[in-house]
Amino acid sequence: MKKKTKCYIYTRVSTSIQVDGYSLDAQRDKLRKYAEYEEMTSAGEYSDEGFSGKNIQGRLEFQRMLNDIQEGKDGVSFVLVFKLSRFGRNAADVLNSLQLMQDFGVNLICVEDGIDSSKDSGKLMISVLSAVAEIERENIRTQTMAGREQKAKEGKWNGGFAPYGYRLDNGQLLIAEDEAEVIRLIFDRYIHTNDGINGVCSYLNSHGYTKKLRQNGTIPGFSSGFVKGVLYNVP
Repeated sequence: MKKKTKCYIYTRVSTSIQVDGYSLDAQRDKLRKYAEYEEMTSAGEYSDEGFSGKNIQGRLEFQRMLNDIQEGKDGVSFVLVFKLSRFGRNAADVLNSLQLMQDFGVNLICVEDGIDSSKDSGKLMISVLSAVAEIERENIRTQTMAGREQKAKEGKWNGGFAPYGYRLDNGQLLIAEDEAEVIRLIFDRYIHTNDGINGVCSYLNSHGYTKKLRQNGTIPGFSSGFVKGVLYNVP
């Protein structure tokens, strides 16, 4: 009787990819069916949920799989992934991880991409696609940052609580007059006196100024950290 080839199944989702139909269950189902069709035996399944493909740091299951391969734990010949992007999006990480696997006689199959690193064209295709995936990830990051910068230029808020001295109204920062006096005083004292941050803080506390309590704040007094935050984080 012919001995079946053994494989590992690896799946990964980040929070953004789940909405595109590539859930962990969908990936597992596809890979299990592929293994069955190719008459492979799955010797283990590894899954990282909610982790980016930016690098392998933090992807504990991925690292555990590589360790098991190095130790020859199950004698597998292949790792099956849904797409190369599930294996990783950082070109260096992808190629280093693949080289490590191949050093121990294990190849990578990207089912949806039709890539098999045991074939002549496989590793070249992986090199190209992983580089493209990294460029795509960087483009998305750049576009996101550009969008945030443009939003800020338009006076719109990018999220989180409004800074002290401001209030949010339909996504825009507006001056909160009940807090603005203190903010103006902080800048005035810092610019026109020799107080410095600690001196401004002491002035506020010794002259009866109190801070409006926000979010989880419980101390009405002013700290040097608060004063520094106002001076260095101008919206």
